[in-house]
Amino acid sequence: MIFTEYITHFLLRVLSMMFSLLPRRFSLLLGRNIGLILYLIPFRKKVAKKNISIVFKEKNKIDRERILLNCYKHYGMVLADFLSQRSINKYNLDDYFIFNNQDKKKLLESGGGCILSAHIGNWEMVLPAMGLNNIKMDTVVMRQKNKAANDFYLNLRSFENINLIYKDGALKSLYESIKEGRMIGLASDQNARKGGLKINFFEETASFPKGAGKFYHKTSCSLFIVYCILRSDYKYHVYVKEIKLNKTYNSENEVIDEIVRVYADDLSLKIQQHPEQYFWFHKKWNKMIYKT
Repeated sequence: MIFTEYITHFLLRVLSMMFSLLPRRFSLLLGRNIGLILYLIPFRKKVAKKNISIVFKEKNKIDRERILLNCYKHYGMVLADFLSQRSINKYNLDDYFIFNNQDKKKLLESGGGCILSAHIGNWEMVLPAMGLNNIKMDTVVMRQKNKAANDFYLNLRSFENINLIYKDGALKSLYESIKEGRMIGLASDQNARKGGLKINFFEETASFPKGAGKFYHKTSCSLFIVYCILRSDYKYHVYVKEIKLNKTYNSENEVIDEIVRVYADDLSLKIQQHPEQYFWFHKKWNKMIYKT
């Protein structure tokens, strides 16, 4: 490990320890203030403003700016919780989550399948919410170039019943996971570009990943949409919706189309309900939109 990686590892560990030792309410307050500071930095702000203007055409400039400011504050809190999330265990789950027992039972008894999540609320909290409730899940992670940062992130995401799979060569492993009765986690809202299914999303064309539809077509596995939404009680309310296809489809493309549309409709509703909790900083729509 080179010197810069040692420094990175040391700083990340110190930050994690600091946030873990703080009372959670104070940690979240600190996170909100960090978000406020980051709001003053113009990184990706132009992209975020464009995205918000697409979704909330009817709102005036001040209201859109308020959404953006609250988004920074929210993700400051998400950062605080992420840095300290190894403090979550089976004995303090109720301090972090509101998780309906009926939804929990559905996931436990599903026999394996796909969990479609999104960059809303706190997607990192899906791992402890599932794993510490004995719901076995495998999810794909990106390998960081900095080995120290990579090891640090893997440690924060490591929970009982959770397997982390690197993206390279992950497809075969994910099919095996479903066969073994495990859930697989898919973040299904990012721009899939040429490889995705293009549909109308807030009156603009967006490309959604086809992964869940492909898995379903080949395995007939269970499908669930899962988000962890932060509420005013500072707990993550675990939202679960099962996707049930009512028709018999003849082709993979028909299956993909139906699943993507159900998912996109559900996500659009959640974005409108919690606009400050959506991650507005990635280019969701056609790249030409961001040149205007």
